[in-house]
Parts: sequence; C-alpha cells; structure tokens
Amino acid sequence: WSYTYHPQRALHAQERGAMEDGYGIHAKLMPGTFLAAQNKANDYLIDRAGQKVGATFSGVEGIAMQDSSLQETMGPIADRTKENLVSTDNGIIMARIHLRRAAQSLEKGIAPPGLDPHTQRVRSAAIVLAPELAFQEAAREALIAREDEPITTV
Repeated sequence: WSYTYHPQRALHAQERGAMEDGYGIHAKLMPGTFLAAQNKANDYLIDRAGQKVGATFSGVEGIAMQDSSLQETMGPIADRTKENLVSTDNGIIMARIHLRRAAQSLEKGIAPPGLDPHTQRVRSAAIVLAPELAFQEAAREALIAREDEPITTV
C-alpha cells in the first residue's frame, strides 16, 4: 500500500489525480476496486516488445508495479540462515539487528522504538554534498521534517 497526504491541508485535485492515475509510487487500479490493474494474474502487463527495442528495461510500467512484480514473484520465504551478507549489505544487517532487538525487548514488555511521534519526524531528502563532507553531519538538517516547512519530493 502507498499513500500520499499533506499534514496541513487536503490534497489538491491534481495531487489526487496523480495518485489515481498511477504516477510515482502509486499504481493504477482496476475501476471500482483497490486491486492493481497490473498484477501477477496478468503478468503485470509486461511489455516485451518495449524491452526488446530498449524503450523500457523491466517491461513493467511504473515504479510501484516494478517493485510489486519483484516482491510478489520471489516465491516462498527464503531461509536467511544460508545468506552470506557482506559489507555492502550493512543496511540490511543493521535493520535486522534493530528489528531483532525490538522483538526481544517486546517479549520482555519493553515498548519498541519509534512509538514517540518525535522519532517519526524523519524524511527523505535529495541533496548533493561535497565529497569531503560526512553524510551523517552534512545531511542531518535536511532529513528532519518540520511542521513549518513545506513537504518536498524529488
């Protein structure tokens, strides 16, 4: 599921229309349903001719459905004990460590992190930093969502 909202106002007709038309992270839906028009049953309406001529790499239209097509066709849950994660997988490693610790803490009655609304004020940002700047320091302010600043996306 993907949703778009603005914390301070209702969405404009143009913004709602973009969602309904399947732009960005959204998928076009079958009329009168919440089911994606492109789906596993119709092979995500993959465009093999477009792939052949280089008009599209994946053949699946839209970011949302490209993601869904990969996620839904992976098959059964994989046995992660057979993985060989390396340093470039550090994001995955750290996420799993945090999730495991949160689950273990919850078993002991300790609330998981992220329940405090203040910790949810993180946003994505598209910025170009000078090579000599450390990301954590230089991007810190750009990653904080503030009520008095407009929501932006790239």
